[in-house]
Amino acid sequence: MAGEETVIPQAAQRLAEFGASVTAAAVVLNEAHKKAIEDKLSKCANMAREKVLRQHMGGRSPTPTECHEKKEFGGRVRTRAMFLGEEMHKVALACAELELGALRPGGFSREPRYRYNTDTRQRELISPEKEAALLEEGCYNELRGTIKPDIVIHAGNPLLPLAVYDFKFPCVSRDRVPWCLYTKGPHAGRWQNEVYGEALGVEPKEILPWIGVTP
Repeated sequence: MAGEETVIPQAAQRLAEFGASVTAAAVVLNEAHKKAIEDKLSKCANMAREKVLRQHMGGRSPTPTECHEKKEFGGRVRTRAMFLGEEMHKVALACAELELGALRPGGFSREPRYRYNTDTRQRELISPEKEAALLEEGCYNELRGTIKPDIVIHAGNPLLPLAVYDFKFPCVSRDRVPWCLYTKGPHAGRWQNEVYGEALGVEPKEILPWIGVTP
């Protein structure tokens, strides 16, 4: 329901996944369809990097020194790498929403937020309205330990993911980017992809400009 958290107990969730898997995995997300999705997301990553570098770097890639430069960018003090990455994410996500909306209407979610209970192995979907209300009220602890992947592919229910993708925009071009390591909170000491995989039941994939989806 809008503004509320939705919970699927693990047993029921598995039954739903099994029932949906026959068509969802075999038809909704066959290899050709999966490739089409990943091609669209890869093009969005390329476009985002090109557009942001044109706007802020005259079209060229920043040097390692420029990447680490820390000052006010976009109204906040941070490194250039953080600023450019955030801007590229915004552009890529808007592109993905447009492209997937045409390719797969109702079958994906942009930046869904989940809470996962490691004891009960239940996952909850926190609606955008609920998230916004918590942030507005300053209840940041309520979102502690939640995860928010960039793109989740599903067959109409974001609690039953079929594929999970995260855009990565390294400031200096490279063919691999390590997933983030949580340093605090309930996931401290664990890698982002490990937590995503456990919480969502599918292996998350990175999408890099010019590289595309990494294995």
